[in-house]
Amino acid sequence: MRSVSFKTFGCRLNQYDTEWLREEFEHAGFKAVSIKDNPDICVINTCAVTDRACHEARKGIRTEVNRLPKPFVIVTGCYARIGINEISQIKGVNIVEPDPNKIAVDFLKTPLLPGIKSFGGRSKAFVKIQEGCDQFCSYCVVPYVRGKPRDRSIEEVIREVNDLVNNGCEEIVLTGTNIGKCQNLLDIVKEIDKVEGVRRIGVGSIEPICILDELLDFIQGSQKFSRYFHIPLQSGDNRILNLMKRWYTSEEYAELLYAIKERMPDCAIGADVIVGFPGEAEYEFLNTYNLIANSPISRLHIFRYSKRPGTHAINLPDEPPDMVKKERSMILHKLSENKWANFRREFIGKTLECSVEPTKDDGWLIGVTKNYIKVLFKPPASLPGNFINLKIKKVEGPMTYGEVS
Repeated sequence: MRSVSFKTFGCRLNQYDTEWLREEFEHAGFKAVSIKDNPDICVINTCAVTDRACHEARKGIRTEVNRLPKPFVIVTGCYARIGINEISQIKGVNIVEPDPNKIAVDFLKTPLLPGIKSFGGRSKAFVKIQEGCDQFCSYCVVPYVRGKPRDRSIEEVIREVNDLVNNGCEEIVLTGTNIGKCQNLLDIVKEIDKVEGVRRIGVGSIEPICILDELLDFIQGSQKFSRYFHIPLQSGDNRILNLMKRWYTSEEYAELLYAIKERMPDCAIGADVIVGFPGEAEYEFLNTYNLIANSPISRLHIFRYSKRPGTHAINLPDEPPDMVKKERSMILHKLSENKWANFRREFIGKTLECSVEPTKDDGWLIGVTKNYIKVLFKPPASLPGNFINLKIKKVEGPMTYGEVS
């Protein structure tokens, strides 16, 4: 039997696409194996959201090629669309095709599967509900590589969720390029909440302008939905937000966060922030810092601005130097560490239901709470299933420790 391995860079949508490709290859008669097993084909799914992501993709492609005695490598994903010339120059790459559908149709000669049935044997699965974005933020290349928004039908999504549950998945995380663009988001959320066998539901990153009261009301009343929201901020300064074409003000963003926390006081809120955007002055960075410091944001994903081909921001003047970007990034990292530690400390002594994930540390497992706190614990002789109640004992640096309750 022919064999294939997969390597994925980037977002949850890429992880979903890789799982879909894995099932397409299996449908065509391939066996999915590790790269260590010298597969006949290696598929690499790439990211292009930042210049660093493209660098990591090139590095990863070369690493996988050098591991294989007779490499046949297919490169797909976002970087395969904008970096085809650079990728094609890497010796050992045979096919560069950004569209997973075309890999199935043109290379495998197989019909397109309507969805996935498992997620690599894991109890947690990502489910794509839409793809594409037409927001065209001035720094972002994604609309150019993912195209216009396209929704999956409610019927297709629910059929996929049922298939995943039948194959052992108990946690579903909705994902997409810009899931707030999904016209049926609220209806999909309501239908998944009804699926027997789903114990936890999460919603991926969602733009602040797409979060409606009706969605918050339903999530608040659901016993299954996680208490974690990832809401991109990008900047806390209104002039920079306008240059980014973000279509909201810092005041409107903060107001939304307080409204969410008022409904769900135990929820965690994550945010994306870009430092070093062209024209970002020191006082404008301080506006971002102060908004984060004084808001209910629990943790940050921090990006240093990098020019992306074809975007409006590439022509904007006064981009801060790399050292300034690095310094601002480090300042926000420290703030994020402190805020996340303080949030976790609020739950010391409390018993929380956790999904169980493996860890590389012998004798330990990780439990993930509804608000996405990862809790390290010593497992009992036998686990009752994929979920367990843990009492939070202490927070030390980045680690949270608990015990079975």
